[in-house]
Amino acid sequence: MALNTTEYALGHRCVWSTCNVTGYPSIYREYKVDCCTLSVPLNYARPNRSIAISMSRLSPLQSTSQNNTLFILMGGPGASGWNLFQSAALLIPAQLGLTIILPDHRGTGLSTVLGCDDNDSQTITTDCITYLISKWDIEGLNQFSITAAAHDLSVQIQVYQADHPGRISIYAVSYGTFWLDRFLQIYPTLIPSAIMD
Repeated sequence: MALNTTEYALGHRCVWSTCNVTGYPSIYREYKVDCCTLSVPLNYARPNRSIAISMSRLSPLQSTSQNNTLFILMGGPGASGWNLFQSAALLIPAQLGLTIILPDHRGTGLSTVLGCDDNDSQTITTDCITYLISKWDIEGLNQFSITAAAHDLSVQIQVYQADHPGRISIYAVSYGTFWLDRFLQIYPTLIPSAIMD
């Protein structure tokens, strides 16, 4: 990988704002809900094209002296982080004082979607394959990988931590455990704790 994700993260910031999704509330179960989108390289070895990756955040409404953040990596593959906001708010009461971050895996959710047409259809057909190759080419399609998503997660964590210093942990479920495993192989010292479930 040619691009240093730490240097890249230091040059970028998250602008948190209302999530642009129908039915996505700004407050849910004692949490403020907002979103951020970052531009990251499509290919970290050759950063000449970029895609968007998104994170959703659930911040406790009651201020807390703790500054602990939990990134939750969703399963799938193909499931997005923002789909998890209701479950996360139910399972982790705001009174615990944790800020919850729900990152999208590249190609899903509120990020640049790897879709089969201009409407982001997910129905795979021969037309879909033709469309994807014409839009991304084979090299570009190869960048929608778990390794690239691990680099994205590194950027997301470092961008978040630059503005919100404190302890960051990761909890991963289902396919998210593969994503977390790959992240820990590449960035073994970036976070102090992680759980694979």
